[in-house]
Amino acid sequence: MKKFFALMTFLLILSAPVSAMNLTIYRDVNWTIGVTSEPFTLEIAGYTNLEGDFSKGVAQFGELYFHFDSFNESSRFGSRDFANTVPVYTFEGSTRIYPLKSDDGREFYLLVTETGGGGSIKVIGERNGKWVKYFDTADVRKKIPHDFYLDNFYTAGDTIIFDYKEWQKENHCALRYKWDEAAQWFGFEIR
Repeated sequence: MKKFFALMTFLLILSAPVSAMNLTIYRDVNWTIGVTSEPFTLEIAGYTNLEGDFSKGVAQFGELYFHFDSFNESSRFGSRDFANTVPVYTFEGSTRIYPLKSDDGREFYLLVTETGGGGSIKVIGERNGKWVKYFDTADVRKKIPHDFYLDNFYTAGDTIIFDYKEWQKENHCALRYKWDEAAQWFGFEIR
């Protein structure tokens, strides 16, 4: 009887669905938002639709909408409905937008903003029909020395990894954001 239960348990384990998702970053898109300083002009590349002009309007990147008003230096990403968006400051440097998709159908967006101060990376997406900012590396960069710079970013299974390297040295650290299925959120660790 013990062998029968052991066999049944083993078969149940084999037939259980795998819950870990795999993430893929799509780097082949040219979705960019940037500004020039003299005169102050917003530059948007790769949009599929633009309503308004380059001072105020809505640019569409696939299923992602970018609401902007350069007179108020405010910008928001999310749905077509302005009320369902998240604020993202894009009026310094350049912001590249990368779709980030999972094999189970979820879609996120990786926003890489490069500035003179080192920049930041954010991941936004929909959660239960509401747009949210899952994380912002600017919040945790305070935990690593200022002389580190972003060397690379990539995915490994259900984890988004940002490699940082110390200027002119071989010291490395990695910011790792792993998807937590139970929490429906990204967990964080520094390695």
